[in-house]
Amino acid sequence: MHRTCLKLCQQTQNSIQTNSFSLTIFFRKRNKMAICKILFFLLALCVWCGKCEVFYKRVGDEVSMKCGVDSNSDIDWKFNDESIFSIKGKSGTKRKGSSHIAFKASASGDTLKVPRLETRDSGNYFCRQSGKHYTVRVVSAFVKPGPVLLQSSNAELHCDITGDPNTEVQWLRPPNGEEYKEKKQVIQLKSVTSKEAGQWTCLVKKDLKLIVALTVVGLQTTAVNASKGDNIELPCSLPQSVSQRVVGGRWKADHLPKVSFPTLTNTAGEGLHWNGNGLSKVNFTTGQLSTNFDVTLKNVQSSDEGTFVCTVEFDGGVSLSVETTLRVMDKPSGEGLPCNLQSEIAKLVEEILGMANSSICGIADALDHALLKLKKLKRCVDDAGASPSDTSSPVSSQDISPCPPDKPSSSQDTGFAESVNDDIESLERKKLNLQIKLLENQNEYYALKLKKIKEQSMIVSVVE
Repeated sequence: MHRTCLKLCQQTQNSIQTNSFSLTIFFRKRNKMAICKILFFLLALCVWCGKCEVFYKRVGDEVSMKCGVDSNSDIDWKFNDESIFSIKGKSGTKRKGSSHIAFKASASGDTLKVPRLETRDSGNYFCRQSGKHYTVRVVSAFVKPGPVLLQSSNAELHCDITGDPNTEVQWLRPPNGEEYKEKKQVIQLKSVTSKEAGQWTCLVKKDLKLIVALTVVGLQTTAVNASKGDNIELPCSLPQSVSQRVVGGRWKADHLPKVSFPTLTNTAGEGLHWNGNGLSKVNFTTGQLSTNFDVTLKNVQSSDEGTFVCTVEFDGGVSLSVETTLRVMDKPSGEGLPCNLQSEIAKLVEEILGMANSSICGIADALDHALLKLKKLKRCVDDAGASPSDTSSPVSSQDISPCPPDKPSSSQDTGFAESVNDDIESLERKKLNLQIKLLENQNEYYALKLKKIKEQSMIVSVVE
């Protein structure tokens, strides 16, 4: 009897799932009330046979099914008519069947558990002793060609119910979970923009919720300012890797018809890379590329000022372009700078060191941090005009020039004289610290100026 019920119910369910169109025509031709009575009878028959329990599960979920017999009874589980387990109730002996489910499923009492569900695990599960029958539908949600999409490209959102392609699902679109008009398992998105970016939700039978995150990206750049003679980068990049494969691309400047730029090429051996020979005006990265497509424009002049266009091409015929603007300015004048900056700084250091020795000496056995700082600064100046922060060699108390020996003073026995001397020394120290600060600032300034002059000299020599 159970087998007869099972067969009738299975045929009814398959007929409803796969022949919905035929049923619709049938409804139009026959009395609707009579058909409803027949369907109600079949539904009741399924429930009575224990057939109509359907599980919708995500990929990776676990499903549990009960046979509904005493734990001491023999139990035989099958998947799509293939044996999973045969269990002897009295001895507990379990024999694995030929189904792939047997290699990961477990049985405890009359309960069968199938973990880490895959799409191929969708189908019919049957316990022979009770006639209990379950249908498991494994659902997977994903985006084609991938979750990171280019602006203006097309995409497919999938909420696939394996073995049941006709069941409707409800899509909720970003940003506020608004219901999407189509209730198909696969929906088409044309020419995507940032409006489609975000979290898409697929609801299956209002019990199962699956989420797909969609990211839409475009090329990025910024405007560039440069001084005459500079080498300047023209920026062009993607914020992250995308699902579509880059197949080509180029830079272009309509106002510079004589300037040649490299082209993007993607080959099996070298991957994505720039291709260009004999380019006198443009430098580029010679290695494999991913998301950065910057190039360097050399020795820019006023005539280079204008708009530059970066274009990147992808699989499927999609291409993105972005414009950046270059503005070229005159270099700042260097008039009024000392001819020999290093000698000027050295002269100032020696002058302050001379004042420091005469004003601070007299404090016995005291490590003078001001003098240590000066000595360190002097060492930086001696080292080709480097800034104080560039030196790595420490300065010790031995670097300080020794003070002349103390001479006896007739006022040493008076507290007033000592107090006056201390006040004078304190004022001298404050004055010295201020001078040191001024000197450090001057040294930093001169070091930067020296660096700039050297760069200008190198550029001029290259141009000549």
